[in-house]
Amino acid sequence: MLKTVIYQFRKFNSNYKHFIVSIFTSFFHSFKKQFYKTKYILHYFVLCLFLMISHTYYANALTAKTLDVIHGHAPYLSFDSGATKGEIQALLGIRLSDGREYVPEMGRSNLYPNAMIASPDEIIELPSSAESFDSIQTLIPLSSNSSYPKINLRDLIVTNNYWVDDDGDNNVDMTGLLELIWYDVNSVDITNTIKNNPTSKFDPCSAPYQLHLKVRDAQLSTLYGEPKITNFGTSWSLGSASQTYILNPKISANEARICYAQPLGMYGMPGKNWNNLHGFHVNNINNPKDNFPTTGADNLSFYLLLTGITPQQVINANGTTVSAVSGGSSVNILLSAEKLNQNSNQNKLQLKITLKGPNKDSNNKNFNPSLFKLYADSNHNQLLYSFKLERWYIAKPDLGTDYNQAKNFCNGLGSNYRVPSVGDYTNANDGYSWMWGEPGQKNESLRQLSYQRGNRWIGGLFNEWGSFNTNVSDWNFPPYWASESYQDKQYIIMSYGQIFLNNPDSIAGLACVTP
Repeated sequence: MLKTVIYQFRKFNSNYKHFIVSIFTSFFHSFKKQFYKTKYILHYFVLCLFLMISHTYYANALTAKTLDVIHGHAPYLSFDSGATKGEIQALLGIRLSDGREYVPEMGRSNLYPNAMIASPDEIIELPSSAESFDSIQTLIPLSSNSSYPKINLRDLIVTNNYWVDDDGDNNVDMTGLLELIWYDVNSVDITNTIKNNPTSKFDPCSAPYQLHLKVRDAQLSTLYGEPKITNFGTSWSLGSASQTYILNPKISANEARICYAQPLGMYGMPGKNWNNLHGFHVNNINNPKDNFPTTGADNLSFYLLLTGITPQQVINANGTTVSAVSGGSSVNILLSAEKLNQNSNQNKLQLKITLKGPNKDSNNKNFNPSLFKLYADSNHNQLLYSFKLERWYIAKPDLGTDYNQAKNFCNGLGSNYRVPSVGDYTNANDGYSWMWGEPGQKNESLRQLSYQRGNRWIGGLFNEWGSFNTNVSDWNFPPYWASESYQDKQYIIMSYGQIFLNNPDSIAGLACVTP
């Protein structure tokens, strides 16, 4: 459009010059004799022609200069009405409920006037354990914000006049988004959960949390002038900037908790309260039947993953050997502080619990269901964990036996030991002959605690503890005989809880259970 206007204007100037010259020439030839007589008239016309032509050249020159692009300054961000230039990193700040503010490098501005620079690996402790997610303020509103977890930069920058153009151009636009993502300690995206429950509390067992803020595709522009566009970010990530904050809820001394009970065997299909990374999630320390384990055997061990208290503090409060508070003295537990992975230099110490009770060589093989309690304080006023062993198992670590030998061995132990049923091992179903496991479960243990349906146990050793293929010397010969049979064949159970049938005179592993 601009080129067309220039062309028409220049065409008009050219035609105008030719028009003036033509008129003068025609006039001169028509009145040549009169001009000779009156020279002063000729002088007058020559002067007029010169002025007219000079005017058109001046107009052309002026037009060329006027139509040239205006060179000025690019628009920029400012959060103090133009006093200083702002950086895109200023949008990545946070404010805590106690007034503390944090921004990334290059993020200082009037948006967070008292901010501290947060390093990428800094762990920020929240003011209290009662903090909720909506107490962490960003420039993206959480409550009543249908677009959470993002906001359009046009709504943020243009609407709030966080921009300046030194050339006075008011036709400004801003593209891009400011967005965030919440992660828990397992790197699970919990953003939608927070959106739907903004007043939910930080859970110390899911900490530390990560809050990732990012500016994407940011560009500030005006309609006129050159340059008229400002891009933000780096050359390798144009229009982008990001910052991650690591947040940890504060835990007081009386808020010590057990987050997970983790057995050595971690493989298996996840069931109720099972976490594939950490084991059984602890929900109710006051109800032992809801806590791992309910089954046990000599030298089986597991870890309690703590928060708000160290393993050594638990050991100091309870001692290294803990007896049952009910059920007799045949089973004790040993406490120690060890790493989850002995081959790792990074894992912190956790509280290891080792069961000590009757085995095949014990003189006293008696067992009664036994309740154990651990405390966070030496006065035993603050309960930390409780669990109740309902069944006790003894394995015979050798090359296996046939079924009759297994039955005779268990009967010979006394104290009501017997060959375990399928349900004493697993909560699986084989799909055609054994259907008394967890409803709908396939032929593999579902990792959840055992429970009773009527007089029948739904689950036992393998769905709770996992496979004993390693780390447990007495349990070295799967599969194991079960007491039930089907069409003249005996059930055998693999270490992952799978159910199969075998000839009773074949060889399989031997274990016994009571009661």
